[in-house]
Amino acid sequence: MWQYSNLFDYMRKPLSFMAISCAILLTPCYLFAGEVKEEAYDIHYDRIHSDLNDEETFVDWVDDTQDFISDSVHDYSSSIDHFISKDDDELPMLNNSYLKIKLKGRYTHREYFDPDASVKLKIDLPHTEKNWKIILDTDPSDFDRLEDKQRGISNRSDDGLSGALGGFRLQGQQLGKWKTNLDLGLKIKLPLDPFARADLRRVDKLSHTWTSRIKQEIFYFESRGPGALTELDFYFSLPEDPTTILKLGSSAQYLDDDDNWEFVQQAEIFDRINSDNLLRYSIGISADSTPNYSITNSWLEVAWTHRLYSNWLYMTVTPELDFQHEFQYKANPGIMVELELFFTANRGIDRLMRTIPLPTN
Repeated sequence: MWQYSNLFDYMRKPLSFMAISCAILLTPCYLFAGEVKEEAYDIHYDRIHSDLNDEETFVDWVDDTQDFISDSVHDYSSSIDHFISKDDDELPMLNNSYLKIKLKGRYTHREYFDPDASVKLKIDLPHTEKNWKIILDTDPSDFDRLEDKQRGISNRSDDGLSGALGGFRLQGQQLGKWKTNLDLGLKIKLPLDPFARADLRRVDKLSHTWTSRIKQEIFYFESRGPGALTELDFYFSLPEDPTTILKLGSSAQYLDDDDNWEFVQQAEIFDRINSDNLLRYSIGISADSTPNYSITNSWLEVAWTHRLYSNWLYMTVTPELDFQHEFQYKANPGIMVELELFFTANRGIDRLMRTIPLPTN
């Protein structure tokens, strides 16, 4: 009996030693494992909140930048307006000044990729006795081809800043049933290139669904001489569906330095799908008078304009199909993508709105 008791005591000592040793060895491993798990969780948590904070910061930065530019345009134009014409006892008036930046790229199968950018600034002076405005246009289209004007694909980016013009516009003057605009200014180049531009337009209600508009524009640049543009448009819209408008247009342009008449016939349908999307369907044909009267192009296109963000960032995608004389009227598919940034303090301006012009009272 004594022997077995001694044997048990003898074996219990190494077992106790082994238990204590295992506990000592496993304790730091357990603690280390616990620390790793807790550290991984904290890193993941911090990353999630860091990404959210970065996203919020970027959106806030975009909004703040847009507000800053819009307010700067408004404050600058209001300062000019108040300095020139506002009386001390006169109440402030709505200022429609804006800055518009366009980034555009156009690619066609038989031509090449053609990027373009333009900036237009209009300073409104509502307190003047006559409706004067200050204009700055880095991409004037006066001497562009008529087809490019009517389709909105004008591109004069090669001119750079030297092609920009600035001046004053007297807008909305009445001559009977005609409205007039008059522009006077200088092209920003050396030597200085003065220009003058005037247009008259008249709108008549033909019936409860049809409206007509006549526009006559005359312009003169000292460096290139005179030019003239005539447009006759017919608009159709059902009173119960004013979001869909049919426009039939005929136009002719003469440029003295080319000694050429250009003609365009175009039919367009504007379909306002919702507050963020607008579709425009277009079919047209163009012709030149020299050297011999001939068809220069016919086309089909569909333009989708989408409000990307708030009321100032828009994108337009326009797939197109041309049949041009220079390519023996072979099909020439292409696409144009345009990004527009519109800065104004007047938040009520809807860039996707298409309306039928109203007759002059």
